[in-house]
Amino acid sequence: MVIITVINNKGGVSKTVTSINIASYLSRDSKVLLVDLDAQANATISTIGETSNDHVGQWLVEEKKFAEVVKQYDTSFDVMPSARALDNYSKLIGTEPDYQFILKERIESEKLQQEYDYIVIDNAPSLSTLAYTTFLAATHVVIPSAPEEHSISGIANILQTVVNVKKRYNPDLKVAGIFFSKYHPSYRERIDNDMVNDAREAFGELVLQTSIRKNVSIKEALAYKKSVFDYAPESAGAQDYQKLVEEIKTKI
Repeated sequence: MVIITVINNKGGVSKTVTSINIASYLSRDSKVLLVDLDAQANATISTIGETSNDHVGQWLVEEKKFAEVVKQYDTSFDVMPSARALDNYSKLIGTEPDYQFILKERIESEKLQQEYDYIVIDNAPSLSTLAYTTFLAATHVVIPSAPEEHSISGIANILQTVVNVKKRYNPDLKVAGIFFSKYHPSYRERIDNDMVNDAREAFGELVLQTSIRKNVSIKEALAYKKSVFDYAPESAGAQDYQKLVEEIKTKI
C-alpha cells in the first residue's frame, strides 16, 4: 500500500484540491482512501459534505472503529472525514507519549493495507501534531507550492522534517515530488518564473515537471463536490492533474 501525505505549511497552495484529485484519479483502477486531517474539513466538505458526528479524531483515539467513521464517496473512493472538533483531539493526542506513531498504528491495527491500494492524506497548512504523524505513517510526501517566496521557503522545513523522520523513525519515507499550482511556464509574470527557477536550482529533481495552471473548472468542481475529472474531464485542470498524478506514479 502507498500512503501519500500532501503537505505545505503555507495555505493557499491547493493542498485540498490536489489531495482530492490525486485520490480521484488513482481510484479509477485502485481502491483509495482520502484522510482529512485538517480541522477546517475542506476535503470533507468538498467530497461527502460536512459531517459533525463521526470524524477522524474519534478514530485516532479509538473512540470509534474505522467502519463507524469512514464514508463512501465513490465506488473505489472512501473518505475519512474531519470536523472542527479535530482541533481538540489534536491537542489531546499531542500530550500522549509517542503520539507521533498514532496514525501509523491505527492504519496497521485496522489492517487498512488489506483494504486499500492508496491512502491520500490532506493536512492543515502547518507542521502540526497531526501533520507530523503522517510522516511516520506515509511512504511518500507530495509538496504543492505556489510560485511565491513564503510558500517556497516552507519547502525547506518540510524537507528537513523528512530527513529527520527518515533518520529516526521511517527510513523508507520518500519525497514523491514538489510541484507548483496556479502556474504555467507560459505565464508572463516574470517573478513567478524566477521563483520556480530558483526552486529548481535549490531542490533539483525533487521539483516535478508538471505544474497546475489556473483553471476555473478546478474551483467549480470543488463547489459541486466533484473531482475535476468528473466535473470537467476535458478541461485544462483535468489534463494537468492527470499529468501530475502520472508523473508522481513514476516516483513511487
